[in-house]
Amino acid sequence: MPATGGLLGRWLTEAAGAGVPVRVTLHQLRLAPLALACEAVFVCENPAVLRAATAALGAQAPPLICAEGVPSVAVHTLLPAAGGAAIRWRNDLDWTGVRLTAAALARYPTAVPWRMSTTEYETAAVSGPALVGAPAPTPWDPALADAMRRAGRAVMEERLIDLLLDDLREAGRHLRR
Repeated sequence: MPATGGLLGRWLTEAAGAGVPVRVTLHQLRLAPLALACEAVFVCENPAVLRAATAALGAQAPPLICAEGVPSVAVHTLLPAAGGAAIRWRNDLDWTGVRLTAAALARYPTAVPWRMSTTEYETAAVSGPALVGAPAPTPWDPALADAMRRAGRAVMEERLIDLLLDDLREAGRHLRR
């Protein structure tokens, strides 16, 4: 994603122009104040989504941050640099994923769930690993937690890659207008 602010801002801007993902560390984020130049940023959990977006969209992809599971301090330091940008948050549709999504929605006022609804869940939950752990509420879509309890299956992010790429492709078109 294009950015301003020291060396990291230049790296991010150049990488965005080339369609190349960049791993950002907390140390890099502390070198200089950073500002991300974007209207919206997408957050995914799994690197497979980032790899697929890079392969399919390259430099046409909208800003995408991969949390690689539980968001690190670096992720939570990077996101405020997006200012008032909309944050579209995505995790696996399992109990851990809905807890992480609920925490992100509570932490970031501009965050909204991205493909974390009953519709996506029920469409993909026909197979998959068993849900494990204690159930968690899904305040953005209360019916989702009920559907998850009934089906008892987890829906991993990778199962929705085609849908996620469609969203990213459309967002990329919108941002280029």
